[in-house]
Amino acid sequence: MPVIRPYKWQIVPQVALVIALIILGSLAGSWIGRLVIIRSDRGHMLSLSNQLLKRADFVFAEADTILSKANATGFPFCSASEIDYLRDTLFDTKYLKDIGRVQDGAFHCSAVFGSAKPSPLAKPDLATNDGTLVYANTPLAISNTTAPIIGRGNANVVLDPTAFDAMTDPNYSFGILFKPPGAQNPVAMFGGLEAGKRHEKLPEGAGRDGDIVFRNLCGERACVSLQAHVTDLEEDAFPIEASITGLGGTLGGALALIILLLQRKRLSLGARLAQALDKRRLTVVYQPIFDIGTNTPRSAEALVRWVDGKEAIPPDIFIPVAEDEGLIKRVTLSVLDRVLADMTAFLQADRTFRININISAADLIDPAFASALEQRLRQANVRSEQLGLEITERSTANAAAAVDAIRTLRARGHRIYIDDFGTGYSSLAYLGNLNVDGIKIDKSFTQTIGTGSVTVSIVPQIVDMARVLNLGIVVEGIETATQRDYFAGLQTPIDGQGWFYGKPVSAAAMQELVQEKF
Repeated sequence: MPVIRPYKWQIVPQVALVIALIILGSLAGSWIGRLVIIRSDRGHMLSLSNQLLKRADFVFAEADTILSKANATGFPFCSASEIDYLRDTLFDTKYLKDIGRVQDGAFHCSAVFGSAKPSPLAKPDLATNDGTLVYANTPLAISNTTAPIIGRGNANVVLDPTAFDAMTDPNYSFGILFKPPGAQNPVAMFGGLEAGKRHEKLPEGAGRDGDIVFRNLCGERACVSLQAHVTDLEEDAFPIEASITGLGGTLGGALALIILLLQRKRLSLGARLAQALDKRRLTVVYQPIFDIGTNTPRSAEALVRWVDGKEAIPPDIFIPVAEDEGLIKRVTLSVLDRVLADMTAFLQADRTFRININISAADLIDPAFASALEQRLRQANVRSEQLGLEITERSTANAAAAVDAIRTLRARGHRIYIDDFGTGYSSLAYLGNLNVDGIKIDKSFTQTIGTGSVTVSIVPQIVDMARVLNLGIVVEGIETATQRDYFAGLQTPIDGQGWFYGKPVSAAAMQELVQEKF
């Protein structure tokens, strides 16, 4: 029997319709969207500009105040007493990352580094008549980022490079310019403007220059330039016919988008993850955490794993997808359920042992998660003290909510750790306010031990800071005896985690390892 095939004239209109819907939707949506943005977001541009300017004036005013204090400490230059004073001063700042002391054009010490070998300073981007020196984009020795530095007299301060990150808007680009006393032209310090460049003309107010609409504001110490692209947009009203065509195109584009999204969802990683959660295909392995001093296992971290068919999908791939797709809470509870299924009997037999699980920012501030956690532990007869919770520095961006949630979880007996500590460059004051139980020093610091890297010098500072704040310390990524011996020599109770002590293993292998060590 001959195979009946659809005629081309039956397929072509369908394809043409989809293409037409996408094209019309794109064109109409682009026009309407840009018109709405230009007309309705003028007030938003003004509001955002004012917020940025207020923050900028505060940042530069704080820098000015701290420079005055650093130049008049009353202690011998770069002495231990002066460094302690600088650290206490830094602790109380909001947008500073370090306070340094300079002499004869060379850096000598700072609150973060302590005393250092004198090193010459680079040429500043701007030097004013009152002695203010501006370095707009300086590489930081303790991280892979850059930051602005302002100096005056025998002191300088490192400004927080993320001071304006929480205020960014994907629709706009902005530049923050520093306007020190005695300088004729402001210099770009933050945002999208070229760092270090002086701007001779910065017209205040709102305006349009070709495809760009802008709003510029200046305050006592700073100027803000906010911009948005408006390619091919017109201010005049569009004819009624074009409006109807645009509306029809938008509806058609939305329909095409729905079709594409449905097709994409069937094949997307998010849909596959949701299916894996439904069928309980996520598994857990356990990596031991040892007391470095006694070489005994004190706890373990539960690490989630996902094998989809024959493909092993790493957590750093599917966890962000889970967060974007609203699945992260299900992932966390899936890990918790697996831990309790694997380890309940073991934890009941050894009430001193603890398992740590990772939780997200959404988990941390969700009261329903805390309730589910408490209910599951009670049903399993596992104590709250036996389940530690690890959060990233990014999870605490909503500081007020994070502090309240951490307080509640700690009151129930859970130990809270800041995971991958050091990658977010948290300030001392911020860490103290969180009131967590401990920090896990990121493996990037561990890997520098024995390499001669300058980053190693920050490790004792982190340990001292943790000691002052009475925080427990776990060092991640210990892979060699040299690294283990380094931390053992710091004369501070420290736990270690890494392949030197054991790779991630099954629950049975984890229990066997603990029993062998005891």
